[in-house]
Amino acid sequence: MDMSAINYAGVELAHPRGEAAIVKDANLQVAPGEVVLVIAAAGLGTSRFVASTMGEVLPLTGKIELLGRDVTKLRRSSLRLLRRRVGIVPQDLCLLEDRSAQLNVVLPLEIDGVPRSVSVVRAAEVLAELALEDEAALPVDCLGASARQRVAVARALVRTPDVLLLDHPTSAQDAVGAELVVKALLAAASRGAACLVFARDPQLRELAEHHGWRQLALVNQTISPLGEVALDGRSIDEVLVGIESVRTPVVVVPDDGIPDNVVPFPVTARTVGAR
Repeated sequence: MDMSAINYAGVELAHPRGEAAIVKDANLQVAPGEVVLVIAAAGLGTSRFVASTMGEVLPLTGKIELLGRDVTKLRRSSLRLLRRRVGIVPQDLCLLEDRSAQLNVVLPLEIDGVPRSVSVVRAAEVLAELALEDEAALPVDCLGASARQRVAVARALVRTPDVLLLDHPTSAQDAVGAELVVKALLAAASRGAACLVFARDPQLRELAEHHGWRQLALVNQTISPLGEVALDGRSIDEVLVGIESVRTPVVVVPDDGIPDNVVPFPVTARTVGAR
């Protein structure tokens, strides 16, 4: 019996502009309680991967299962319910600029109808976990990049989700901030959450190595175990820099102003694959 919380089987994802596929034949499983790191350069499909996992983008081929459900076959109402079990940190943090850090973190619980007396306490817990107690009452647009990113991590954690999807969650962190994020992920995994992290941050990779996370790399449109990637005498950083020199991040903004390769938060009620 497959016990994976996240399962990609033969997945091929299209480029947002309709060009060649950005990911081909992706096969990856993440079990409950496991943290998996996929090392990837910017603009090579990580945001598209997150969007497809949430049913926002349909794969060209293959199957994507989230918590045992094939997201490509679910009704929109079923997808909305399933997403309540998932915490997301998108690259574009999708924070509400005019609301405080605390109110941003409380938002998922408000959507769930949790009483304010309960949701505020829970938000305070996750903000403290990420050393944001002093920033809780401040508007997000007053915070620095590092604090903003950790607010997004706190928001992803507040529901105590079964799955965490994090797209470059430590790109704005120093060593202390990266450690805080990693500790939060380890705590979530210890409670049984399946955590899939896309990143290239050397600090995060060093911590992943220390904690024994499974590490893969997205190189040449393929996800492979890091030890099986052909480096040709180069470091993985040199390989990623070489890739980034010929590709740039793609953000296609449709009429509704929400980038196609960023998972909106909260997720809109658009039809899957609709523009």
